[in-house]
Amino acid sequence: MTLFGREPQVQSLRAAADEAAAGRGSAILLEGEAGIGKSALLDAVVEYCGRLGVRVLRAAGEQLEQDLPFAVAGACLDVLTTGGEPNRARVAALLRGEGADRQPGAAGHDFVVTEAMLDLVDEWCAAGPVAVIVDDVQWADPQSIVVMHRLCRGIAQYPLLVVLAATPEPRGEAMSALVRSMTAKGAQRMTLPPLDPQGAAQLVEAAVGAPAGPQLAQLAAAAEGHPLYLTELVAGLARDGALRIEQGRAETDHDTPPAESLQTMIMSRLGPLPPPTQAVLHRAAALGGSVDLPLLAAVLDVPVLELAEVFAAATGAGLLVESAAGLQFRHELIRQGLAGQTPSSVRGVLHLRAAQVLMDRGGDVEQIAEHLAQADHVEHVQWLLDAAPQLTVRAPDLAVTLLRAAVAGGADDTTATRLNIALIRALLWAGQADEAERLLHEQLAAYQSSTTRTQLLELRMDGYFRQGRLQQAAAAAEDAARLAPAHPGRLLGFAGVCRLLIGEFEAGDRLAGEALRAGLATGDVIAQAYGKNTLAALRFTQNRVQEALDLNVEAMGVLDHAVGALILDPLVMRAMCLFALDRPAELDRALDAAARRHRDTGGVYLTTTQLLRANVLFLRGRWDDALAEIRTGLDSPDPLRQAPALRGLASMVALHRGQTRTIDAELADQAISTPLGTRFTAPLRWAYAMAEEGDAGPGAALDILYPLWEQPPTFSPRCIGYRMCADLARLAYAAGDAGRLQHLADTTADLLAGQPSASLDGTVGLCRGLQHDDPVRLLAAAASFAQAGWPLHEGYAREHAAVVLAGNGRLQPARDELAGAVALYTGLEAARDIDRARARGRQAGIRQGVRGPRGRPRHGWAALSDTEHKVALAVAEGRSNPDIAAQMFLSPRTVQSHVSSILAKLGLRSRVEIAVSAAALEPRTPAAG
Repeated sequence: MTLFGREPQVQSLRAAADEAAAGRGSAILLEGEAGIGKSALLDAVVEYCGRLGVRVLRAAGEQLEQDLPFAVAGACLDVLTTGGEPNRARVAALLRGEGADRQPGAAGHDFVVTEAMLDLVDEWCAAGPVAVIVDDVQWADPQSIVVMHRLCRGIAQYPLLVVLAATPEPRGEAMSALVRSMTAKGAQRMTLPPLDPQGAAQLVEAAVGAPAGPQLAQLAAAAEGHPLYLTELVAGLARDGALRIEQGRAETDHDTPPAESLQTMIMSRLGPLPPPTQAVLHRAAALGGSVDLPLLAAVLDVPVLELAEVFAAATGAGLLVESAAGLQFRHELIRQGLAGQTPSSVRGVLHLRAAQVLMDRGGDVEQIAEHLAQADHVEHVQWLLDAAPQLTVRAPDLAVTLLRAAVAGGADDTTATRLNIALIRALLWAGQADEAERLLHEQLAAYQSSTTRTQLLELRMDGYFRQGRLQQAAAAAEDAARLAPAHPGRLLGFAGVCRLLIGEFEAGDRLAGEALRAGLATGDVIAQAYGKNTLAALRFTQNRVQEALDLNVEAMGVLDHAVGALILDPLVMRAMCLFALDRPAELDRALDAAARRHRDTGGVYLTTTQLLRANVLFLRGRWDDALAEIRTGLDSPDPLRQAPALRGLASMVALHRGQTRTIDAELADQAISTPLGTRFTAPLRWAYAMAEEGDAGPGAALDILYPLWEQPPTFSPRCIGYRMCADLARLAYAAGDAGRLQHLADTTADLLAGQPSASLDGTVGLCRGLQHDDPVRLLAAAASFAQAGWPLHEGYAREHAAVVLAGNGRLQPARDELAGAVALYTGLEAARDIDRARARGRQAGIRQGVRGPRGRPRHGWAALSDTEHKVALAVAEGRSNPDIAAQMFLSPRTVQSHVSSILAKLGLRSRVEIAVSAAALEPRTPAAG
């Protein structure tokens, strides 16, 4: 393939392909106006990748498919050709809407599909280099743009080349965001300029078979280096018989182009074709996309063989080309020009006829809907009603458009009611909650049967819940339950959960009991699970953890596949109980199961599991792992608005490590302004208190943090909130606040009586030891924290014990305990705690002698945490991120975060280099704890 005047661009693209083949990925954004040669460059890179043995995934955006989610990404991955690949078959099933009934809305379903597509590409990258080539990205649907964004984010660690081609305009918000993201991540932006004079001359010479003479060269100069214009100019002159070869040069007598514009020049190719052929081409262009010969033959009611002859002539005229996807117009400008010459009324009839043909064939609902949406009047209402559930999942915006038009088109009362209910569902799925609520009010105000009113009320409660309006959601559920629906217990259970989430415990308790009784009376296991699990959550907020766990076990015992129907996940509730009871092995299994299910179903509690896992990792001293989990959580859907808590926990790690003195201004404002009763407040306020300790002293920090213990938030009751008591006790001791220290000691002791665990025993011992300056209790607390595997807390206890021992004149034991505390802090890279401990030791007269243990190095294999080390070895074995995730109870995105950290610490550029470096490693002994 010869590309004239594009040598620099070709070399850049080939270099990027070489890098991908060697294991290091990159992204390139190719920009330029229509006809400037972007597609030709993509052809060149596809051909070169084929020579390198790179797996090529190619697609192009189409203007008519912008409302079809994952249209471009699905075509690129070719998921309809599943073969024997389970992951590809799973993506195809998700695109058909399978399992969407378990999800709360389009955002959840889109997340599941996106993750499944990323896993599929990850699997292919583990087998060999991959190139993703997408043309006309400006027409891509928003969901496909998200997939491309996610592919480009961690691209350096994969043998992956992503090349996206786009025109400068038009660009929607999603496309503009993709460009900004790619640029920020270091993607190469390649803007195609017009050809220089030499390149233009070479192109003309190749087209006519001889160098251009003076008149032809002057005429070609008017094209200003535009490749498509030059090509069409030469073709037009040739059709007019205006080219001749004289003395080895091509010449013409024309002094003006054969047409006034590029569009007209292109359309002039129609001239030699007979009128019937032109008419067929106009109709094919009006239908859009690739040319589907059997469909077009059925729409026009002509034999396929007759059309084949027509398109053979059109291909010879340069209007159509053969591609892997079948016949296509050679350029979108050709299709647009032909379609624009077809009257809108004719286009509408063609689309309606195409929709009917596809219905008769049992075609894809979204393809049928695309044609119906192009018609100028409403037909096929019954098909729309039957297809609405699937269409709502597959293409919610299309569903809304068609249902809205059908409602406006007029129908009998029964059909209108069904259409409105389907429209409300589609609006909710598409995230258009305000319009859905307005329509709900209108429908409820009209006289409806009890069955219809129940359906509407259930939709209403679902809509309120998605908007976070829990008070109204609970009221709507209770109203629906009073109308004696088929499953009143489920509605009461839903209402009970909503009441619980807004802190109305008495009402939640009552509704949970009613749901349980209704479920037992009717045998409805979902209602029973609602009742038992909601009661479990209530007992948890009352610090009655064992009762909560027992109820949770009963709830899970009556459920099977119906778990996904609950809005309060039993697995998450179980994990909360196990967290409070200090049962790490069971906790890890529960968190893993919960995270996997919510990732696979788009459940609303995915970020809850990630936040809880990050908290657990923080307490266990695995701070790098906690940060990786936090990064994954911040990338996940966040319907419960937990991002501030995740960022607060990340700030705590940074503060302990001395990386900053204060949290950023936005988080500080949130920490101050967020009411104490708000869900997931604790990590944010905790981080803010630590920042204020350095700036305003321990007393100010205590005033900020202590209210979380006096009036715990709903989902951070004392049964788990005690994890911050070590900091509270430390601050109270430093501030000389004996009253609060006494209160801490007494309340944690009361909690321990009903919730025995090593970490809580250590917390009580630390509070009592500080209260009485008792080194025995402090050292016992350190032992309990060591048993629980909480190294930071163990360091606190040993640090305080050292100061008390020194005050009692026992300097050698004091030195030993201080050295032990500093060693623990060093293992955490907790520079702030190291500095504080050494300063207190000096004040207490402890001579520290030689410098303590050295911290983990910043670079090299020794810099890796144990988790990173395991991930690196798995990468070296050629495992994909999903495989590693399944082996290590992590999410694939958390593994991706670890791989990025590994590359940075090792100073490497690809997974291949990790494998080479790992081959020379000595076996590593895991760190203690």
